[in-house]
Amino acid sequence: MTLPPPAHFVLLAFLGLWVCLALVRASWRRTTGLGVLLLLLFAGLWVHQGWWQIHGGASEDFLLFMRRYDPRPAAVERTGSGCGRLLDRRGEVLAAPLAGERWKRRTPLGAAALHAVGHRSADFGVSGLTRVFDRRLCGLASGPTLSPDRAAPRDVTVTLDARLQRVAYRALDGRKGAVVAIDPRTGEILALVSSPSVEERDLAGAVADKARSPLFNRATQGLYAPGSVFKVFTAALALELGKPLRYVCPAQGWAPAPGTPPIRDTHPMGQGAIPILPAFAESSNIWFAKAAVDCGWDAFRALAAKAGLDRGFTLARDGDLSMGTAAGVVPDYGASPRKMAYLGFGQGDLRLTPLHVAALTAAVANGGLLVPPTLVAGQAGSPVRLWSPETNAALSALMAASVREGTSRAVALSGLTVAGKTGTAENEGRDHAWFTCFAPVDSPRIAVTVLVENGGFGAAAALPVARELLNAWRDRR
Repeated sequence: MTLPPPAHFVLLAFLGLWVCLALVRASWRRTTGLGVLLLLLFAGLWVHQGWWQIHGGASEDFLLFMRRYDPRPAAVERTGSGCGRLLDRRGEVLAAPLAGERWKRRTPLGAAALHAVGHRSADFGVSGLTRVFDRRLCGLASGPTLSPDRAAPRDVTVTLDARLQRVAYRALDGRKGAVVAIDPRTGEILALVSSPSVEERDLAGAVADKARSPLFNRATQGLYAPGSVFKVFTAALALELGKPLRYVCPAQGWAPAPGTPPIRDTHPMGQGAIPILPAFAESSNIWFAKAAVDCGWDAFRALAAKAGLDRGFTLARDGDLSMGTAAGVVPDYGASPRKMAYLGFGQGDLRLTPLHVAALTAAVANGGLLVPPTLVAGQAGSPVRLWSPETNAALSALMAASVREGTSRAVALSGLTVAGKTGTAENEGRDHAWFTCFAPVDSPRIAVTVLVENGGFGAAAALPVARELLNAWRDRR
């Protein structure tokens, strides 16, 4: 431990002696007993403070105590060039110390990975994966009890793919939004992007930027109405429950209860009862509103809970430190079939993070098994079966049809089959744009979800971002 300079102790001794004499003089004239008591208390505190500052560096127990309980970025063990590196899944550096520098470090992805990698600052603290793995990176003691062993600083490898991270951030082009990419087989997060963002050195300006909120992690903490991408969930529920899968979708709209505004379709579906495939491909609001009411609240709530939509996911953990998502908001509409209708197409008071939507999409890609998303290989929880393989096969076919002949056509790529769903979610301002997908259809290896705040139509604003990311992923393979 580096001790303060001798002048520090000289000044402390001078100030302490001056205060003691002042207390003695003032109290002796009034209440001698009180003055002596105050003098003894202050003297004891002063001696204790001086003792640990002078001798603390020679005490193993004291150093271990400080290693565990001193969270300040300015702590000696957390600064300097002796810490480990944060690496992506292929060994590319995400963050590394700079030789000879106490405060600065190298973050090659810069703003593209700030929210996932996190920042380290004497003024603004530690965040993201840097915070979670702070002890391991810096060789600090961890665990509920103090250990006599001093761990050496270690590198930490996470599941992110640096190249995909760059592509996704660049494709958002500074717009408010988020991109999440997951390997559906393992739950490993390949890209976790929030925009806008800043370089680590620009944190002061970012904190002051209230309009853009560049430090807010929209991928894990932003709660949005999912809009039509949530029709994936409603379709799965209707398929699993064996519902008729044919509903009349009037061109003039459908009111779920007397006196309520009618729910309308952007593209009228025509006459008669409409089957699920064209309703999904053309994203009918009326069809999925009726399906949600038909399925009922109890079944809806049960599947939402099984899929983790009403809680957060833990993405990384080390000891008692963790990084996760906000909990989704699934409103209790059990007593209101009218409100249930809006949940069917992702409206009402339903709110999810982009990561929740990505995890749901990854479950479709993984045969109906939801593997909890993770940023650390081996930390994913146990898979949860959301619906039967038969339901999942039908659901995958619906998403593939949306790309082949529906609203998701523009995502099609040569040499890569894609299944997806567009979404346009109403909100107080301009609509939010969504797109979620997975590829290849026959043997899925990646699921991608894109949100663009106030982007308008999902096919116009969010889909091109996913297409660019899928194109980069295909080329890397």
